[in-house]
Amino acid sequence: MLEGHDVVEGPVVPLEEAAYGSADDARAAFGHADPAVGAGRFVDFLVIPEIDEPLRTVRVEDGVLAPTRAPSGTEYWRMEPDGRRIVISYYDTPAYGWRNGRGPVRPADRPGLRARWNGLDLVAAFEDGVDGVHLVAVGDETPEGFTWTKVGVSRRTVPVEECELYLA
Repeated sequence: MLEGHDVVEGPVVPLEEAAYGSADDARAAFGHADPAVGAGRFVDFLVIPEIDEPLRTVRVEDGVLAPTRAPSGTEYWRMEPDGRRIVISYYDTPAYGWRNGRGPVRPADRPGLRARWNGLDLVAAFEDGVDGVHLVAVGDETPEGFTWTKVGVSRRTVPVEECELYLA
């Protein structure tokens, strides 16, 4: 998150079942080893929003999330040793990246949702409450109708039916 990376993967548990009393309990539930001496005893995890979109972009098989670009609205939480939970950041969209992230925002080309639109092949993402799909361009030039969101990243929202969506 701090370096701007947006590809996530790993074990999945429904939020209502993630009732661990402490970071040690959470680590034990997933079979993770204790941290090295001197390392923090916290556990970081993601809360992925329920996804209702035309093309499902999150694949979970046998309780494991396949590598994918973080869905818009994903929350990054930390569980402290005593069980307290703190929200560290949110993943806005591929055009903006993680809030409080310090690295450059460069959405991953793959894996994740992409769109073919007007002869371009672009990163694509849905956002709750937005009608349409966000198309994200990376580079020094912005395609026509796109607006800059971060250095080298621009975005435009178009109706879903205007593009061909696919998973890369």
